[in-house]
Amino acid sequence: MGIRLKGIHFHCGSGQHGSSAFGRAVTLARECIRIGREYDHDMTLLDVGGGFPSGELNTKTIDALKPTQHDPLGYRTIAEPGRHFCGNSFYLLTRVLGKRLKNNKPCYHLNESLYHSFNCNVMDGVSFENSVDQFYSSINQNGK
Repeated sequence: MGIRLKGIHFHCGSGQHGSSAFGRAVTLARECIRIGREYDHDMTLLDVGGGFPSGELNTKTIDALKPTQHDPLGYRTIAEPGRHFCGNSFYLLTRVLGKRLKNNKPCYHLNESLYHSFNCNVMDGVSFENSVDQFYSSINQNGK
C-alpha cells in the first residue's frame, strides 16, 4: 500500500489511576517500534496517548513511563494529557429540579445531563455487553 509508518500511538483508556496499563503499553509499543524498524519504517515517534488521571500523577505511573526517557531506541515521546491538566479546572453549578427515592436511594434530577458535564464521570469504563438493565434486556427479549 506504500504507507510509511512514522511511529506508534496508544491510549490506555480514560482516567487511568494505575500504572500497569501504562507499563504494559510502553513495553508493547517499544516492541512495535523495533519490529517496524526491521521493516524499514522510520518509527521515530511514540505517542503515549491520554488516559492520565486528573490531579496528581502517582509515582508508579511516572515510573511506568520512565523507560521512554533516554531510550536507546531513540524516538521522540509525546502525550495527550488533557484531563490531567483541565480535569479540576472548574466547579459546576447546576439546579436541582427534583428529588425522589429510587430503590431506597436518593435520586436527583438536574438541569445538566450525562451527555454534558458528567459524561466522563459516569460513562468511562462502562460496558453494556451482557447488560441486564431494563432498556437492554427489553431489546434482547424482543429479539431485536
